[in-house]
Amino acid sequence: MTLTPDPHGQAAFMLCEALALLLVENGVIPKEQVTGAIDGIIELKQEIAGRTESVVVSVASIGLLRNVSQSIAVASIYEPTPHA
Repeated sequence: MTLTPDPHGQAAFMLCEALALLLVENGVIPKEQVTGAIDGIIELKQEIAGRTESVVVSVASIGLLRNVSQSIAVASIYEPTPHA
């Protein structure tokens, strides 16, 4: 089974990653909260693999989600410079 990249899905996924990184980098949401949410999605994808969607789709999705989680885990956090 070959997965054809979906341009809508790719754009949506990239937008979500960019927004999550902006929220973390600007100190709006703790990175642990974002990576925890992604971990929850990964667990769900593992549970439904082969039941409600193809194992191939689940594995591909999990790989993408892990990459985003790692990207967010190493993101810098904005820390304002104190005024003297």
